[in-house]
Amino acid sequence: MEGPRLPPSAAAHESDDDKPDDPPSVWHRPTSSLPSLPFQDPPPHHWRNHSLDFSSIPTTPLSSLAPPDSIPELETYVVQVPRDQVYWTPPPDHAKYVEKRRKNPEKNKKSGCSKRLMWFLIILIAFGFILGAITLVLHFAFNPALPVFAIEKFSFVPSNFEVTLKAENPTSNMGVSYMMRKNGVVSLTYKDKSLGRGKFPRLSQVAMGSDKISLKLNGSTKNAAMPPSGSKLPLSLVLKIELKAEYEAGPVKKNKEAAVTCDVKVKGLLDAKKVEIVSENCESEFKN
Repeated sequence: MEGPRLPPSAAAHESDDDKPDDPPSVWHRPTSSLPSLPFQDPPPHHWRNHSLDFSSIPTTPLSSLAPPDSIPELETYVVQVPRDQVYWTPPPDHAKYVEKRRKNPEKNKKSGCSKRLMWFLIILIAFGFILGAITLVLHFAFNPALPVFAIEKFSFVPSNFEVTLKAENPTSNMGVSYMMRKNGVVSLTYKDKSLGRGKFPRLSQVAMGSDKISLKLNGSTKNAAMPPSGSKLPLSLVLKIELKAEYEAGPVKKNKEAAVTCDVKVKGLLDAKKVEIVSENCESEFKN
């Protein structure tokens, strides 16, 4: 009587196993490479003797396993440096100075402000010194000289005096313009008594220039105690002129107020003849 018939696959496996010379299957793993398993009861008999059943093997979490020895990772950096650049290390003193500035930022700010203020004052003082030097040079280089006047002719007609003056500008590097000063006057007096009054016409002269100017004064001799007619004694008269003088040489300009006083002695003034000038002397001065 025959027993139960096995499946074809099982029979095939048994036939294959009976061959001792056949090599083991490729997918079988040597038992020596498997990790040691905890002790447990042998698995129940299975009708497939040569099949592997891992369902009963307990799974061990990966976290409980001992980690392998860590292998340090090596990092590689690639630095490209241009050939035309040269890198140099600053001296240690520079690093100390930078560190000092980092530790005291408020002090650095104060020192920076004080340094800027100091440089501003130095520049201001230098500018003032330069300006003062330029002013001093201009003062001595362009210094107006007092004008020179002289009486060349004196005449008298009824109610008018005519005086011819010679005016000279002795300043060698500046031209000058003369005009009447505000509220100024040209007056002729005899013993502090007014004989005539008039105006000074505008006159412009170049440097070292000389010109003649004629003055007309309105007045008479009635208000003054004059000597009797026919007297040969000279009369002492005083001519006063108040002027404004403007000197100029390119961009340099200077304004002066000048007062001219002329003492003149004449004969023949009361005889209505030709008046003779016995002596004359004119002096000038600047009022500012």
